[in-house]
Amino acid sequence: MAEITIPGFICEIKDEDKAELEKLMNKFGNARRRAYSMRGKRILKSVIEKHLQEEIGLNSRYIKDAYHSIKDLPPHVTFGGLKNQRLRERGKISKEEYKKRRNSILISRGDKSKKGNLNLRLELDTMKLRTNTGSDKRWIYPKIFIPEKYLNKYGHLLDGSRPYTVLIKRRDNDRGFDVRISVDVPLSLKESSRIMTLDMNAGHIDFCIMDKKTREVLAVGKINHHETQFVKRNKREYLIHKVVDKIGNIAEHYNAEVVVGKLNTGRFRSKSRRLNRKIKNFPQFKFRRILKKLERQGIKVRERSEAYTTQVGKKISPLIGLDVHKCSAIAFCIKLIDYELFELMRTNPSAVFSNEGGGSLREWRKMGCELTAPVQSSGLGGDDAYSGGYPMIPGNWGLSLRDRLKTDFVYLPVKIY
Repeated sequence: MAEITIPGFICEIKDEDKAELEKLMNKFGNARRRAYSMRGKRILKSVIEKHLQEEIGLNSRYIKDAYHSIKDLPPHVTFGGLKNQRLRERGKISKEEYKKRRNSILISRGDKSKKGNLNLRLELDTMKLRTNTGSDKRWIYPKIFIPEKYLNKYGHLLDGSRPYTVLIKRRDNDRGFDVRISVDVPLSLKESSRIMTLDMNAGHIDFCIMDKKTREVLAVGKINHHETQFVKRNKREYLIHKVVDKIGNIAEHYNAEVVVGKLNTGRFRSKSRRLNRKIKNFPQFKFRRILKKLERQGIKVRERSEAYTTQVGKKISPLIGLDVHKCSAIAFCIKLIDYELFELMRTNPSAVFSNEGGGSLREWRKMGCELTAPVQSSGLGGDDAYSGGYPMIPGNWGLSLRDRLKTDFVYLPVKIY
């Protein structure tokens, strides 16, 4: 399943209906904060929901949605944002304005048995959002504008046959309300004969594309995103989307599925403030979440452990003639395709490479003589390194593993503009 979000905004609402919507958002915001506080005291979910329904006066669906919106939040959250709290402390914004910014969202999850959504239901014929105010069974009907291209493409998903979630968010300075409608749709992911692994680094992503059957490296490359290290949060998220689009274009061209490692940079701690900032300026969780959008294009995305891939990458780097990061991506591919071979490369790489032949000169001490040894020439390193000497002679079983990893591959440097 993939989540599709349809954007829109409230384009027409009566004054009395707007006042009712403001009251509803205040109650919902209060329910979120109280649920967060009570959950921090380790009170059971059922007890919280029952207590808040009696205390605040909203129906059970709103209360359950309020609890669901805060259940994954980390400790010590400032509702409304720390920036707005500091503005209020300095007297830059009024108490009423601060209250509005704290109570700025309203969420209602969908229900298929209730024609898609019970509390916030979109009527497609009139484009009005039937909204339950939570008091005395009163309803308001603000009019919603959704761009035509989204209605033509996804309008059939909002006819009540599927559950959909509605989010109403107040804009700052009382400039109106944005609406986001999310619906889950089944995916038809195509089977791919190749795999694309990502080696995540600060400022760039190295990748490798390998054939699943032959274990032949088809392409290696680097996607530079150094701009993400020096921009603000909103701009950084925009750049992450551009990085994901580049990855999707490459994966679609090679008919490859995408595999990314599970990294938890939130727990990274170092005595160097510069290193902390460098590592955390590319949020890994947000990147993996955005990467999932490739499934809408039919590209399969998986998350797997990349443990020991850097260790193996360092060992095979002088053999292949590529830098450690690209070799780590190659090792990641091998780990996913043939784990036994990966373990052998990790524990005893000489048993994998030095005993391969097929009519070729073997690598003896220090990887052979100066004509056949795959050493780096002219003092070049990294992307400019290459293997010297004569190429391997294919034997009865074709090229050796080392040459399959380095022969005739395409290097793709990609920049994000």
